[in-house]
Amino acid sequence: MLFCCRSYRRHSRLFGRCYYIVIFSCLIGLSWSIFSNFYFNRNDNNLNEQKSPLIFCFVLSENNRHLTSSRAIVYSWGKRCDRFYFITRLQNTSIELMMLENFQVTSDIISNTINKNTFDVLSYLQDAELFSSYHWFLRASDDSFVIIPNLRRLIIQLDNKQEEYRPLAYVGDVEQMYEKYHIATTGSVMLFNRLAINRLTLIDDVEDNKYESDRQRCLTNMIYDHEFIRCMKKIQITINPMNDNLILSQNLSTYKMDKRLKDTCCSPNTVAFRASNETDMYKFEFLYHRLDALSKINK
Repeated sequence: MLFCCRSYRRHSRLFGRCYYIVIFSCLIGLSWSIFSNFYFNRNDNNLNEQKSPLIFCFVLSENNRHLTSSRAIVYSWGKRCDRFYFITRLQNTSIELMMLENFQVTSDIISNTINKNTFDVLSYLQDAELFSSYHWFLRASDDSFVIIPNLRRLIIQLDNKQEEYRPLAYVGDVEQMYEKYHIATTGSVMLFNRLAINRLTLIDDVEDNKYESDRQRCLTNMIYDHEFIRCMKKIQITINPMNDNLILSQNLSTYKMDKRLKDTCCSPNTVAFRASNETDMYKFEFLYHRLDALSKINK
């Protein structure tokens, strides 16, 4: 009887030790599984972001907004572009703005000239060897707010559909606002691929002089964004190959207050919209990139 008790104690001690070892091993395995999933998923996400095409952003800004909305763009979404410049006149108030060198003596950017200025900038970028590695170009004005992660997702989707092999421009709801609601805009966010810039700025060696004269007349006389889009369509640039509500040409409050527009805004994939003032830009930056726990942007 005594022998049986001692034997039982001996085996129970061994079993107790093995039990703790098994529990300890399970905890280590569980911890490693959680760590590896988090680490490798994060690396995969970072790798996907690194593989996204380079984006060249330029903002056309009025001279009297250097210290307000233009400065807010610098400290919010502008820093998230791969290359970022302002198109505005060099002044004492523009000291914090990274300006495209060839346009530092340009006249003040106003609503009637913003699309003509855009064409001049695109013509320069098409010839500039320094920016030859960029295939996507974003035009914005000094009241625009762009959600860069959503912009990158849009470009990746366009690339996956092989849209980069034809000239295209993504312009959002500009045409819809004008054709359905008679709302004309200037300076709305537009996205161009390099082939679209080539088609816009290069003069083809064609025998049809009337075609070229019509093209030049269209680009010279355009003022509003829908007129710019009309010119691009004339030279066979594809407009909005995907749904057209990802870039919003109006202020968010406009979509909220105008009952006609209540079903046209917004979506979790919205790329850009207009902001009322610089305070709104800082708010949007804080809400999206600081309070969103799922944001993949590096702080």
